[in-house]
Amino acid sequence: MNLLSWTFLVFSALSVTIYWALRSPRLRQFALVGATVVWFAFGVWWHAVVAVAMATTTHLFGRWMMARPEDKRGLVCALGIASFIGYFILFRYLALWTGYDPAAGVGLRWWLPNPVLAPLGLSFMMFEGTAHLADLYLGRTENPGSWWSHVVFNLFFPTRVIGPMRRYEDFTRDITAPERLNPDDVAWAARRILLGVGKKALLANPLGAFALFNLHPALIAAGARAPLMLGAAMYWLYLFFDLSGYSDIVIGISRLFGVKVSENFNRPYLADNISDYWQRWHISLSAWVRDYVFNPLAIRWRGWTYGAPMAAFSSMLILGLWHGLELRYLIFGAWHGALLAGYMVYRQLFGRKPWAKRLAKSRAWSFAGWCFVVLNAVLSHMLFAVPTAALGVRWFRVVTGI
Repeated sequence: MNLLSWTFLVFSALSVTIYWALRSPRLRQFALVGATVVWFAFGVWWHAVVAVAMATTTHLFGRWMMARPEDKRGLVCALGIASFIGYFILFRYLALWTGYDPAAGVGLRWWLPNPVLAPLGLSFMMFEGTAHLADLYLGRTENPGSWWSHVVFNLFFPTRVIGPMRRYEDFTRDITAPERLNPDDVAWAARRILLGVGKKALLANPLGAFALFNLHPALIAAGARAPLMLGAAMYWLYLFFDLSGYSDIVIGISRLFGVKVSENFNRPYLADNISDYWQRWHISLSAWVRDYVFNPLAIRWRGWTYGAPMAAFSSMLILGLWHGLELRYLIFGAWHGALLAGYMVYRQLFGRKPWAKRLAKSRAWSFAGWCFVVLNAVLSHMLFAVPTAALGVRWFRVVTGI
């Protein structure tokens, strides 16, 4: 069900009306689950089964972990995280790795799921479940949660497709005792939804069509430098308006259910250094990587001079591979990992120097940093527009003349 369709609009309005018509929080949760099942029925019904299976995995491993002594919880946590990775590989890649050709539609073994029909929000559920198990292991929470609460969490339809990524504890708090909607909330949510629809329909869709036309493989083969450069720039703008527009719609609809979903974009086009960029772009994903990859690695490597930069590099590799186990995503992660690590090394070596402090306050330095960030954002996100890393490398060689 398309988030911009009238069907989705009517469906959401009916779901919100039924939700608040029920007095009991428990009945409201049943209504949410029922709404999501109906929503899945418009697409692939068994996606709901996978979401419930992953919720069950989170619940069982959480209970198992908390039943064991603290010094023996690490293995259980690792097994739980491995299970989520297993879901990801099973539904997205196992068929491809065993000879299936999606373009020709041949080679799919009867016992393997079709990766073309991979469950919606699979990578989000993988990271959200991992976060909950990690929070239990690290002592950030001691409540593994009920099976039903995890099912409701996974089957919250507004965030199921494209995020933003959520935290189980925050969601459960909102859904267990939601505040009554007031006119200000409704007005705020309506404005946010309209803003998202405007971004998506008026800006993202035409920009995306224009960008992909100018990034066509035939133009790459022909060496058409100007269209390729323009296409890459428009594609980055398309990604921003598309993802932030969807986030606006999801945040607005979630607020109508009394659920506060975190912001996902904060004017990334204003960032003047790469660290600031990743605090503005896909905030929920970068925050997850910071909390569950960067911080643990930085603490473990704190005795090493370059421990924090290497933790940043490793974190961005994970962020890249979260999009898919493909070379182009690995290159994207390594690209931004190298930028972040380099920026951190510069701050370590020169950040406290008087000349560096004066330079940091300079408008010219800030403008140069902005140009550098935007250039790298445009060039690196081009890897999302091409089907293979090889084609991306060819695009880069045409544009740069290397």
